Amino acid sequence: MKKFIAAGTLKEFKAEQVVTWKAGEDESIDGVSYQIGLVTYKAQTIFGEKPVNAKALIKGGEVNRWVFAKSGMEMR
Repeated sequence: MKKFIAAGTLKEFKAEQVVTWKAGEDESIDGVSYQIGLVTYKAQTIFGEKPVNAKALIKGGEVNRWVFAKSGMEMR
């Protein structure tokens, strides 16, 4: 996960914004089983700095994509 973020592929947040990193339970999303990585990062919003939770969907040791933990919408 850290390598993926450091590579600059993800535009939503940077490694220095991350507050916590942890492994989550395996999950099936759209019929595909993923290992889950959970990240909480600090985001600047119109309401000030807020914590945001994100999920890394990991398959075969590689991050396939990142989604917002609450909505499941894909991050850019």
